[in-house]
Amino acid sequence: MIICFIGGAAEEIFSQEMLTRKQMAQDLDGMVNGIAYSHVNPYATRSKEEWGVFMDEMKGGLPDSLSKFDFWRRAEQVLVFMNDAHTRTYPWSFRKEYIDRGGKFFPFTISKKDAGYYTSKIYGDVKGISTTDRIVSINGIPIETIYAAMKKQCGKELDFLDEKAICGSFPYYIWKVYGWEPPYAVVYSDSELPVAIEGITYEELNKEDAPSPGREICSLSYLNGTSALLTVRDFETEPRSYYNTFYRKAFRELNRKGIKNIVLDLRGNDGGDSRYAEDFAAWFADKPFRIASRTMWKVTPEFRKNFGQLYIPGYMRWAKFLYFFNEHANAIRKAKDGTIAVVEHKERKPRGSALEHPKKVYVLIDNDTFSAGSMFAAMVKDYKLGILVGQPTGNLSSFYADPLIWYRLPNSGITFQVSTSFNVRPNGVADKESIQPDIMLPQGADALEYVMKLLGD
Repeated sequence: MIICFIGGAAEEIFSQEMLTRKQMAQDLDGMVNGIAYSHVNPYATRSKEEWGVFMDEMKGGLPDSLSKFDFWRRAEQVLVFMNDAHTRTYPWSFRKEYIDRGGKFFPFTISKKDAGYYTSKIYGDVKGISTTDRIVSINGIPIETIYAAMKKQCGKELDFLDEKAICGSFPYYIWKVYGWEPPYAVVYSDSELPVAIEGITYEELNKEDAPSPGREICSLSYLNGTSALLTVRDFETEPRSYYNTFYRKAFRELNRKGIKNIVLDLRGNDGGDSRYAEDFAAWFADKPFRIASRTMWKVTPEFRKNFGQLYIPGYMRWAKFLYFFNEHANAIRKAKDGTIAVVEHKERKPRGSALEHPKKVYVLIDNDTFSAGSMFAAMVKDYKLGILVGQPTGNLSSFYADPLIWYRLPNSGITFQVSTSFNVRPNGVADKESIQPDIMLPQGADALEYVMKLLGD
């Protein structure tokens, strides 16, 4: 039996407590049963038979006992096997416990090139290392073996996204997959003996990448007298009213100034509520549009409750007749428990003011443009609302999302979330690729600099 619950962070887990083989097997079965119960299509990428073989091998390979942290590492492989980036678990409690006791992390990221792995970004004061150094092994294990082990615990849906995540977050994956602590014994291509490398703190690791205090989720700036930059970092941090207020004020100012070129920066936008993305498009679209062609929901009693709490204001839930005016709520209301509710999206008209002053629109995207951010990119591409510039987005063009159901496993205390919807891109094609930019730039190239050159600035 596993317990479904709503909410944010996991409860405190003491990672050194030991689990028996029987307890681990029970939790693995609970994880699979929870996915089968709540997910809109648990066998989308793996058949039921493949699931059976994988789980038999997983449970058959369990030792007599493991710490909760070591078991979490194994349990996460189940979700990676499933290959749904929104059905996932988090290491919050384990990582906090490690940081609180002064644990340190590997001091550099890596890059994969020329059939080898090289040091990339170096953190802290590490002597004798440069980005020209090819890594041969760490702690006696060949780097190719290390990467393969990390791949088993990276569920980004596509191989190139796995590679980017592993290489860019290599210090995190060293801790996550191996639990190694410094000093690390690293062999480079030109070194005969291992070189001892010290670790860095979590604060040092995140210092450069941490958002500056007071950084706005949405911002407007000007590139020149005829071009403006609008940055939207996500579609979830603030209430919907915050985003709509920003859109309204920004586009009114753009119209007043006679701006002809708009650059929308969605690099690193990790998603949120797709309605916020549709609201954004309504201010610059030149034709009716929709964020998706259809959405399918897995309906269960728990899902109905969670959906209502998130999308229907509490003071309105008593008015059942209002559900008829929301196509999602109405389809879910009519569906029987255990079935799929299908919603065909209607096209939305752009705001009248969007047609008064036609503008050229560029949208900057990258591998970290995820979820609702990726849906926004798909909408722009399929309706030709602008020109996408950068790298492919961070998930499939049609994908499983809306993880409205959370579970807590009874023995390990591990929590995980399960996708309850499937969103099909606006053109109706559920392909197995991410959204491709109209202008593809190599990794490391600055999309904003590229567009500014196109604009003549």
